Amino acid sequence: MIRLHKQRILIGIPFLVLGLLLGTSLAQACTGFTASHDDLVLVGNNEDWFDPDPYMRIYPATEESYGMILFEFLWPPTDPHGYTAFGGINDQGLNFDLFLHPYLRPIKSWNKPVFQGDLIVHAIKTCATVEEVITLFLQYNLGFMDEFQMFIVDASGDAAIIEGDEIIRKDGTFMVVTNFLQSNPDHGWYPCWRYDTAVEMLEEMTELSVDYFRDICEATHQDGAYPTVYSNIYDVTHGILYLYHYYDYDNAVIFDINEELSMGEHSYHVPKLFRFISNNPPDTPDKPDGPSSGKTGREYTVTTTTEEPDDDLVFYCIDWGDQSPLIWQGPYHSGDTAMLTHSWTSDGSYDIRVKAKDLYGDESEWSESLSVSIPKTRDRSILQVLHHWCQIYPFLDEVLSILLSSSAYHEP
Repeated sequence: MIRLHKQRILIGIPFLVLGLLLGTSLAQACTGFTASHDDLVLVGNNEDWFDPDPYMRIYPATEESYGMILFEFLWPPTDPHGYTAFGGINDQGLNFDLFLHPYLRPIKSWNKPVFQGDLIVHAIKTCATVEEVITLFLQYNLGFMDEFQMFIVDASGDAAIIEGDEIIRKDGTFMVVTNFLQSNPDHGWYPCWRYDTAVEMLEEMTELSVDYFRDICEATHQDGAYPTVYSNIYDVTHGILYLYHYYDYDNAVIFDINEELSMGEHSYHVPKLFRFISNNPPDTPDKPDGPSSGKTGREYTVTTTTEEPDDDLVFYCIDWGDQSPLIWQGPYHSGDTAMLTHSWTSDGSYDIRVKAKDLYGDESEWSESLSVSIPKTRDRSILQVLHHWCQIYPFLDEVLSILLSSSAYHEP
Protein backbone atom coordinates (compact mmCIF):
# COMPACT_ATOMS: atom_id res chain seq x y z
CA MET A 1 0.00 0.00 0.00
CA ILE A 2 1.20 3.51 -0.70
CA ARG A 3 1.09 5.38 2.57
CA LEU A 4 1.20 9.10 3.09
CA HIS A 5 2.41 10.73 6.29
CA LYS A 6 0.01 13.17 7.87
CA GLN A 7 -2.80 14.86 5.98
CA ARG A 8 -2.11 14.55 2.27
CA ILE A 9 -4.29 12.18 0.22
CA LEU A 10 -3.33 10.12 -2.84
CA ILE A 11 -5.63 9.44 -5.79
CA GLY A 12 -5.47 7.12 -8.75
CA ILE A 13 -2.73 4.92 -7.20
CA PRO A 14 -3.12 1.12 -7.02
CA PHE A 15 -2.82 -0.76 -3.76
CA LEU A 16 0.90 -1.29 -2.95
CA VAL A 17 3.49 -0.85 -0.24
CA LEU A 18 6.67 0.23 -0.56
CA GLY A 19 19.48 9.01 -4.95
CA LEU A 20 22.24 11.19 -9.25
CA LEU A 21 22.60 13.66 -11.29
CA LEU A 22 23.78 13.77 -14.64
CA GLY A 23 24.35 17.16 -15.73
CA THR A 24 26.64 19.88 -16.81
CA SER A 25 28.40 22.61 -14.91
CA LEU A 26 25.14 24.52 -14.53
CA ALA A 27 25.07 24.61 -10.76
CA GLN A 28 26.18 22.93 -7.60
CA ALA A 29 23.43 20.48 -6.76
CA CYS A 30 22.46 17.36 -4.79
CA THR A 31 23.45 15.78 -1.49
CA GLY A 32 23.89 12.06 -0.87
CA PHE A 33 24.75 10.10 2.26
CA THR A 34 24.65 6.62 3.69
CA ALA A 35 25.13 5.01 7.08
CA SER A 36 25.01 1.48 8.44
CA HIS A 37 24.70 -0.03 11.90
CA ASP A 38 24.37 -3.72 12.71
CA ASP A 39 22.21 -5.03 9.84
CA LEU A 40 20.53 -1.72 8.94
CA VAL A 41 21.68 0.15 5.81
CA LEU A 42 20.12 3.49 4.86
CA VAL A 43 20.81 5.79 1.90
CA GLY A 44 19.54 9.38 1.59
CA ASN A 45 19.54 11.79 -1.31
CA ASN A 46 18.36 15.30 -2.23
CA GLU A 47 17.97 15.74 -5.98
CA ASP A 48 18.49 19.44 -6.70
CA TRP A 49 17.63 20.36 -10.29
CA PHE A 50 15.79 22.88 -12.45
CA ASP A 51 13.34 20.43 -14.08
CA PRO A 52 10.16 19.93 -11.98
CA ASP A 53 9.10 16.77 -13.83
CA PRO A 54 11.01 13.66 -12.71
CA TYR A 55 9.61 10.23 -13.47
CA MET A 56 9.98 7.12 -11.36
CA ARG A 57 10.26 4.17 -13.75
CA ILE A 58 10.08 0.53 -12.71
CA TYR A 59 11.83 -2.14 -14.79
CA PRO A 60 11.28 -5.76 -13.67
CA ALA A 61 14.10 -8.30 -13.78
CA THR A 62 14.87 -10.16 -17.01
CA GLU A 63 17.30 -12.95 -17.85
CA GLU A 64 19.91 -10.28 -18.63
CA SER A 65 19.11 -7.69 -15.98
CA TYR A 66 18.28 -7.21 -12.33
CA GLY A 67 15.04 -5.39 -11.61
CA MET A 68 15.47 -1.63 -11.26
CA ILE A 69 13.70 1.48 -10.03
CA LEU A 70 15.16 4.54 -11.76
CA PHE A 71 14.48 8.24 -11.31
CA GLU A 72 14.65 9.92 -14.70
CA PHE A 73 14.60 13.47 -16.05
CA LEU A 74 14.25 14.74 -19.59
CA TRP A 75 17.90 15.24 -20.51
CA PRO A 76 19.07 16.81 -22.67
CA PRO A 77 16.00 19.10 -22.69
CA THR A 78 16.22 19.54 -26.46
CA ASP A 79 15.34 15.85 -26.95
CA PRO A 80 11.64 15.28 -26.13
CA HIS A 81 12.27 11.52 -25.77
CA GLY A 82 15.70 11.63 -24.11
CA TYR A 83 15.00 10.64 -20.53
CA THR A 84 18.14 9.95 -18.47
CA ALA A 85 18.49 8.09 -15.17
CA PHE A 86 19.80 10.35 -12.40
CA GLY A 87 19.61 7.75 -9.63
CA GLY A 88 17.95 4.57 -8.47
CA ILE A 89 18.24 1.10 -6.95
CA ASN A 90 18.12 -2.50 -8.18
CA ASP A 91 16.57 -5.60 -6.64
CA GLN A 92 19.92 -6.57 -5.11
CA GLY A 93 19.95 -3.42 -3.01
CA LEU A 94 22.60 -1.66 -5.12
CA ASN A 95 21.89 2.07 -5.04
CA PHE A 96 23.42 4.81 -7.18
CA ASP A 97 23.24 8.56 -7.67
CA LEU A 98 25.18 11.09 -9.75
CA PHE A 99 26.70 14.37 -8.53
CA LEU A 100 28.07 17.32 -10.44
CA HIS A 101 31.60 18.55 -9.86
CA PRO A 102 33.76 21.23 -11.50
CA TYR A 103 35.05 20.14 -14.89
CA LEU A 104 38.07 17.82 -14.72
CA ARG A 105 38.84 15.44 -17.54
CA PRO A 106 39.76 11.90 -16.36
CA ILE A 107 43.03 10.83 -17.98
CA LYS A 108 44.10 7.59 -16.30
CA SER A 109 41.78 5.43 -18.40
CA TRP A 110 42.41 7.12 -21.77
CA ASN A 111 43.85 3.94 -23.32
CA LYS A 112 40.95 1.69 -22.30
CA PRO A 113 37.98 0.85 -24.56
CA VAL A 114 34.86 3.02 -24.59
CA PHE A 115 31.76 1.19 -23.39
CA GLN A 116 29.13 0.99 -26.12
CA GLY A 117 25.99 2.16 -24.38
CA ASP A 118 25.14 3.59 -20.97
CA LEU A 119 27.76 2.20 -18.59
CA ILE A 120 25.96 3.50 -15.52
CA VAL A 121 22.64 1.82 -16.28
CA HIS A 122 24.51 -1.30 -17.41
CA ALA A 123 26.16 -1.44 -13.97
CA ILE A 124 22.79 -1.26 -12.21
CA LYS A 125 21.43 -3.95 -14.53
CA THR A 126 24.28 -6.39 -13.96
CA CYS A 127 26.03 -5.63 -10.66
CA ALA A 128 24.97 -6.50 -7.12
CA THR A 129 27.80 -4.99 -5.08
CA VAL A 130 30.04 -1.94 -4.95
CA GLU A 131 33.03 -4.17 -5.69
CA GLU A 132 31.39 -5.45 -8.88
CA VAL A 133 30.67 -1.90 -10.08
CA ILE A 134 34.26 -0.83 -9.47
CA THR A 135 35.59 -3.90 -11.29
CA LEU A 136 33.32 -3.10 -14.24
CA PHE A 137 34.26 0.59 -14.41
CA LEU A 138 37.99 -0.13 -14.24
CA GLN A 139 37.68 -1.96 -17.56
CA TYR A 140 36.59 1.13 -19.53
CA ASN A 141 37.50 4.65 -20.55
CA LEU A 142 35.89 7.00 -18.03
CA GLY A 143 36.50 10.20 -19.98
CA PHE A 144 32.73 10.82 -20.01
CA MET A 145 32.87 11.43 -16.23
CA ASP A 146 34.44 14.87 -16.64
CA GLU A 147 31.65 16.75 -14.83
CA PHE A 148 30.03 14.19 -12.54
CA GLN A 149 30.86 11.46 -10.06
CA MET A 150 28.95 8.32 -9.15
CA PHE A 151 27.94 7.43 -5.60
CA ILE A 152 27.21 3.73 -5.03
CA VAL A 153 26.00 1.82 -1.97
CA ASP A 154 25.16 -1.88 -1.68
CA ALA A 155 23.11 -4.03 0.68
CA SER A 156 26.10 -4.82 2.89
CA GLY A 157 26.63 -1.12 3.62
CA ASP A 158 29.75 -0.87 1.45
CA ALA A 159 29.93 2.44 -0.41
CA ALA A 160 32.22 4.30 -2.80
CA ILE A 161 32.49 7.41 -4.94
CA ILE A 162 33.80 6.88 -8.47
CA GLU A 163 35.27 10.24 -9.48
CA GLY A 164 36.71 9.16 -12.83
CA ASP A 165 40.42 9.02 -12.04
CA GLU A 166 40.00 8.28 -8.35
CA ILE A 167 37.82 5.99 -6.25
CA ILE A 168 36.95 6.99 -2.67
CA ARG A 169 35.90 4.09 -0.43
CA LYS A 170 33.69 4.31 2.64
CA ASP A 171 35.80 4.29 5.79
CA GLY A 172 33.71 4.03 8.93
CA THR A 173 29.97 3.88 9.52
CA PHE A 174 28.89 6.64 7.10
CA MET A 175 29.77 8.45 3.88
CA VAL A 176 28.65 11.80 2.41
CA VAL A 177 28.94 13.19 -1.12
CA THR A 178 28.02 16.56 -2.61
CA ASN A 179 29.63 18.41 -5.51
CA PHE A 180 33.35 18.62 -4.96
CA LEU A 181 36.04 16.03 -5.60
CA GLN A 182 37.03 14.55 -2.26
CA SER A 183 40.36 13.49 -3.76
CA ASN A 184 41.01 17.11 -4.75
CA PRO A 185 38.85 19.60 -2.78
CA ASP A 186 40.91 22.56 -3.95
CA HIS A 187 39.72 21.96 -7.51
CA GLY A 188 36.51 23.80 -6.66
CA TRP A 189 33.10 23.94 -4.97
CA TYR A 190 34.55 23.34 -1.53
CA PRO A 191 33.90 24.22 1.24
CA CYS A 192 30.31 23.03 0.89
CA TRP A 193 27.80 23.82 3.64
CA ARG A 194 25.60 20.86 2.69
CA TYR A 195 28.49 18.42 3.03
CA ASP A 196 29.56 19.91 6.36
CA THR A 197 25.98 19.83 7.69
CA ALA A 198 25.43 16.20 6.73
CA VAL A 199 28.77 15.10 8.19
CA GLU A 200 28.13 16.93 11.44
CA MET A 201 24.65 15.42 11.82
CA LEU A 202 25.92 11.91 11.10
CA GLU A 203 28.74 12.33 13.60
CA GLU A 204 26.21 13.40 16.24
CA MET A 205 23.67 10.67 15.40
CA THR A 206 22.71 8.51 18.36
CA GLU A 207 20.30 6.20 16.51
CA LEU A 208 20.22 5.28 12.82
CA SER A 209 16.68 5.76 11.56
CA VAL A 210 14.64 6.89 8.58
CA ASP A 211 13.37 9.84 10.61
CA TYR A 212 16.91 11.03 11.28
CA PHE A 213 17.82 10.68 7.59
CA ARG A 214 14.72 12.73 6.75
CA ASP A 215 16.03 15.42 9.11
CA ILE A 216 19.36 15.43 7.26
CA CYS A 217 17.54 15.82 3.94
CA GLU A 218 15.60 18.74 5.37
CA ALA A 219 18.74 20.38 6.77
CA THR A 220 20.58 20.15 3.43
CA HIS A 221 17.79 20.93 0.96
CA GLN A 222 17.99 23.86 -1.44
CA ASP A 223 15.50 26.28 -2.98
CA GLY A 224 15.95 28.99 -5.60
CA ALA A 225 16.92 28.28 -9.22
CA TYR A 226 18.03 24.69 -8.49
CA PRO A 227 15.70 23.51 -5.72
CA THR A 228 15.40 20.07 -4.20
CA VAL A 229 12.91 18.55 -6.63
CA TYR A 230 12.64 15.32 -4.67
CA SER A 231 14.31 13.51 -1.82
CA ASN A 232 14.44 9.79 -1.30
CA ILE A 233 15.53 7.55 1.54
CA TYR A 234 16.23 3.89 0.84
CA ASP A 235 15.93 1.40 3.65
CA VAL A 236 18.11 -1.06 1.76
CA THR A 237 17.85 -3.74 4.43
CA HIS A 238 14.06 -3.96 4.27
CA GLY A 239 13.58 -2.96 0.63
CA ILE A 240 11.58 0.20 1.35
CA LEU A 241 11.74 3.50 -0.52
CA TYR A 242 10.56 6.77 1.06
CA LEU A 243 9.92 9.55 -1.45
CA TYR A 244 9.46 13.27 -0.66
CA HIS A 245 8.54 16.11 -3.00
CA TYR A 246 9.96 19.65 -3.02
CA TYR A 247 11.33 19.63 0.53
CA ASP A 248 7.97 18.86 2.10
CA TYR A 249 9.27 16.43 4.70
CA ASP A 250 5.97 16.08 6.51
CA ASN A 251 4.57 13.97 3.68
CA ALA A 252 6.07 10.87 2.08
CA VAL A 253 5.00 8.25 -0.43
CA ILE A 254 6.35 4.85 0.65
CA PHE A 255 7.02 1.93 -1.70
CA ASP A 256 7.87 -1.71 -1.12
CA ILE A 257 10.54 -2.13 -3.79
CA ASN A 258 10.04 -5.86 -4.46
CA GLU A 259 6.27 -5.55 -4.62
CA GLU A 260 6.61 -2.62 -7.01
CA LEU A 261 8.91 -4.64 -9.27
CA SER A 262 6.45 -7.55 -9.27
CA MET A 263 3.80 -5.35 -10.92
CA GLY A 264 5.58 -5.25 -14.29
CA GLU A 265 7.07 -2.30 -16.13
CA HIS A 266 5.33 0.97 -15.28
CA SER A 267 6.10 4.53 -14.24
CA TYR A 268 4.92 7.43 -12.10
CA HIS A 269 5.10 11.13 -12.76
CA VAL A 270 6.53 12.07 -9.35
CA PRO A 271 4.57 15.34 -8.87
CA LYS A 272 1.28 13.50 -9.45
CA LEU A 273 2.04 11.15 -6.54
CA PHE A 274 1.69 14.09 -4.15
CA ARG A 275 -1.31 15.79 -5.71
CA PHE A 276 -4.28 16.86 -3.61
CA ILE A 277 -7.72 15.72 -4.78
CA SER A 278 -8.82 19.36 -4.60
CA ASN A 279 -5.69 20.78 -6.24
CA ASN A 280 -6.28 23.78 -8.49
CA PRO A 281 -4.12 24.79 -11.46
CA PRO A 282 -2.56 28.25 -11.61
CA ASP A 283 -4.55 31.06 -13.16
CA THR A 284 -3.79 31.89 -16.78
CA PRO A 285 -0.64 34.05 -16.72
CA ASP A 286 -0.71 37.69 -17.73
CA LYS A 287 0.13 38.52 -21.30
CA PRO A 288 3.95 38.67 -21.58
CA ASP A 289 5.26 42.20 -21.19
CA GLY A 290 8.31 43.12 -23.26
CA PRO A 291 9.59 44.82 -26.41
CA SER A 292 7.51 44.67 -29.57
CA SER A 293 10.54 44.68 -31.86
CA GLY A 294 14.20 43.80 -31.79
CA LYS A 295 17.22 42.51 -33.67
CA THR A 296 18.55 39.01 -34.31
CA GLY A 297 21.24 37.79 -31.94
CA ARG A 298 20.30 40.14 -29.12
CA GLU A 299 18.86 38.90 -25.84
CA TYR A 300 15.49 40.31 -24.75
CA THR A 301 13.55 39.94 -21.52
CA VAL A 302 9.81 39.57 -21.07
CA THR A 303 7.93 39.39 -17.79
CA THR A 304 4.73 37.75 -16.66
CA THR A 305 3.00 36.67 -13.48
CA THR A 306 0.12 34.56 -12.28
CA GLU A 307 -1.72 33.65 -9.10
CA GLU A 308 -1.80 30.09 -7.76
CA PRO A 309 -5.10 29.44 -5.91
CA ASP A 310 -3.48 26.96 -3.51
CA ASP A 311 -0.41 29.18 -3.03
CA ASP A 312 1.85 26.49 -4.49
CA LEU A 313 5.11 27.23 -6.23
CA VAL A 314 4.73 27.98 -9.94
CA PHE A 315 6.72 27.15 -13.09
CA TYR A 316 6.43 28.93 -16.43
CA CYS A 317 6.77 27.55 -19.94
CA ILE A 318 7.15 30.16 -22.68
CA ASP A 319 6.57 29.60 -26.37
CA TRP A 320 8.86 32.06 -28.17
CA GLY A 321 7.21 31.40 -31.52
CA ASP A 322 10.38 30.08 -33.17
CA GLN A 323 10.04 26.33 -32.43
CA SER A 324 12.68 26.47 -29.70
CA PRO A 325 12.27 23.77 -26.99
CA LEU A 326 9.46 24.32 -24.50
CA ILE A 327 11.22 24.22 -21.12
CA TRP A 328 9.66 24.80 -17.71
CA GLN A 329 11.43 27.51 -15.72
CA GLY A 330 11.13 28.27 -12.03
CA PRO A 331 10.02 27.82 -9.38
CA TYR A 332 8.40 31.15 -8.53
CA HIS A 333 6.09 32.08 -5.67
CA SER A 334 2.49 32.82 -6.52
CA GLY A 335 2.17 36.44 -7.63
CA ASP A 336 5.91 36.96 -8.15
CA THR A 337 7.07 38.40 -11.46
CA ALA A 338 8.92 35.96 -13.71
CA MET A 339 11.65 37.35 -15.96
CA LEU A 340 12.33 35.21 -19.04
CA THR A 341 15.00 35.89 -21.66
CA HIS A 342 15.48 34.84 -25.28
CA SER A 343 17.22 35.77 -28.51
CA TRP A 344 16.03 35.08 -32.05
CA THR A 345 18.41 33.83 -34.72
CA SER A 346 16.39 34.85 -37.76
CA ASP A 347 14.13 37.71 -38.76
CA GLY A 348 10.35 37.40 -38.71
CA SER A 349 7.26 38.09 -36.65
CA TYR A 350 6.89 36.02 -33.48
CA ASP A 351 3.91 35.52 -31.18
CA ILE A 352 5.06 34.90 -27.60
CA ARG A 353 2.77 33.17 -25.13
CA VAL A 354 3.24 31.57 -21.72
CA LYS A 355 1.52 29.05 -19.48
CA ALA A 356 2.05 28.04 -15.85
CA LYS A 357 1.86 24.88 -13.78
CA ASP A 358 2.09 24.07 -10.11
CA LEU A 359 4.22 21.57 -8.20
CA TYR A 360 1.79 18.76 -8.95
CA GLY A 361 1.78 19.18 -12.72
CA ASP A 362 -1.59 20.93 -13.13
CA GLU A 363 -1.30 23.47 -15.95
CA SER A 364 -3.02 26.75 -16.80
CA GLU A 365 -4.25 27.81 -20.21
CA TRP A 366 -1.90 29.63 -22.57
CA SER A 367 -1.78 33.38 -22.06
CA GLU A 368 -2.64 36.05 -24.57
CA SER A 369 0.20 36.50 -27.08
CA LEU A 370 2.72 39.32 -27.37
CA SER A 371 3.80 39.98 -30.98
CA VAL A 372 7.46 40.76 -31.57
CA SER A 373 8.89 41.85 -34.90
CA ILE A 374 12.51 41.03 -35.73
CA PRO A 375 13.18 42.81 -39.05
CA LYS A 376 15.95 41.97 -41.49
CA THR A 377 19.24 43.66 -40.68
CA ARG A 378 22.35 44.23 -42.74
CA ASP A 379 24.87 41.93 -41.17
CA ARG A 380 28.16 42.97 -42.69
CA SER A 381 31.38 41.24 -41.69
CA ILE A 382 34.71 43.04 -41.47
CA LEU A 383 35.75 41.45 -44.76
CA GLN A 384 32.63 42.80 -46.46
CA VAL A 385 33.41 46.29 -45.12
CA LEU A 386 37.02 46.11 -46.33
CA HIS A 387 35.90 44.89 -49.74
CA HIS A 388 33.48 47.80 -49.96
CA TRP A 389 36.18 50.37 -49.15
CA CYS A 390 38.67 48.76 -51.53
CA GLN A 391 36.16 49.23 -54.34
CA ILE A 392 35.91 52.93 -53.50
CA TYR A 393 39.64 53.42 -52.91
CA PRO A 394 41.58 50.91 -55.09
CA PHE A 395 44.94 51.77 -53.49
CA LEU A 396 43.71 50.17 -50.24
CA ASP A 397 43.62 46.82 -52.01
CA GLU A 398 47.34 47.06 -52.75
CA VAL A 399 48.14 48.19 -49.18
CA LEU A 400 46.20 45.25 -47.69
CA SER A 401 47.93 42.81 -50.04
CA ILE A 402 51.34 44.05 -48.87
CA LEU A 403 50.35 43.82 -45.21
CA LEU A 404 48.90 40.34 -45.55
CA SER A 405 51.86 39.00 -47.50
CA SER A 406 54.26 40.56 -45.02
CA SER A 407 52.53 38.91 -42.05
CA ALA A 408 52.92 35.49 -43.66
CA TYR A 409 56.71 35.69 -43.16
CA HIS A 410 56.69 36.69 -39.51
CA GLU A 411 55.84 34.50 -36.57
CA PRO A 412 53.61 36.25 -34.03
